Amino acid sequence: MLVSCSPCSVVVRTDRDAYVAGEYVEISGHVTEQGNASVSTFVEIDVLTPENASLLDDVIHSDSNGYFFTLLALQPNASVGTYLVMAIAEGSSASHTTFEVVLNTITCLVNSSFAYPKVPILVYGQIHPARWAEVSLEFTSDGEDWLTIANVYTDSSGQYSYGWTAPREGGNYSIRTSLGGTTSPAARLRVVIKEPAMISFSLSSYATQVGMSVRLEGVLNSTSRNATITIRYEGPEGTSITHAVQADPDGVFGDAFRPDEEGTWTISASWPGDALNLQAESIEVKVSVDPPPPTALFLSVVAIEDVVVIAILARHMHLKRKARRP
Repeated sequence: MLVSCSPCSVVVRTDRDAYVAGEYVEISGHVTEQGNASVSTFVEIDVLTPENASLLDDVIHSDSNGYFFTLLALQPNASVGTYLVMAIAEGSSASHTTFEVVLNTITCLVNSSFAYPKVPILVYGQIHPARWAEVSLEFTSDGEDWLTIANVYTDSSGQYSYGWTAPREGGNYSIRTSLGGTTSPAARLRVVIKEPAMISFSLSSYATQVGMSVRLEGVLNSTSRNATITIRYEGPEGTSITHAVQADPDGVFGDAFRPDEEGTWTISASWPGDALNLQAESIEVKVSVDPPPPTALFLSVVAIEDVVVIAILARHMHLKRKARRP
């Protein structure tokens, strides 16, 4: 049953602070009387446009808990500006609130303006006024037709994000977001395809001895002008020695090492690549390392030992001959 209340208090609100033309505005509120008791009564709702023209003049009633609700449909050509909402119940003073009708604005951003083919890219942005909505993400390459990436939903704050895989073809790309008839400024993305690089080297000798120096000279064919080359020397017993050498602007580099173990050593060179070049690895080169040459002391000892052995043999032969005489 509807009753009049005196005095009454009315509170009116809208579900958002801002809308775009063509949307629905949810108008709701609550009626109470002295002692905060809820009242079911008639409530007059009036909405005025920015031009002070009447957009809604309606009478509704609150439910048994004092709550009331109605929808206002904004026309597609609704004026941009501030709208006044008023609510009044019998025996109450008017309660009012406002909302804005604004133009759609959309932003579209990417987490990097530079990417390699098939690398994950985050596309994100926001719409205003903030609300749940479905937006369309699109991309184009060098002025070709726009292609759809995906349709995604914003959250209640109007924000959206989408994980996209960068195209496999190199070039300049534009990404945009659209909602209704509104399109965001385009974000720019450059997809770069790395150039192949090649590394090679030669040795001063492919057969040496323990302790002897072997000189390495090589070249990196790439667009890099400041490359650090890794040289790896692997010994026959699992020994691994790594040198980092700097190539000159033409990619030329050099190094030297002294093997400390006899056997077969394996030498290789590598470069991890950079933003414009792929990584490069050389073929493995084998070096045969023999024992060190005998020293002068060693030769002297051997010579003395030989003299002693000869003397012993000579004495033995002399004694043998002597024993045979009658």
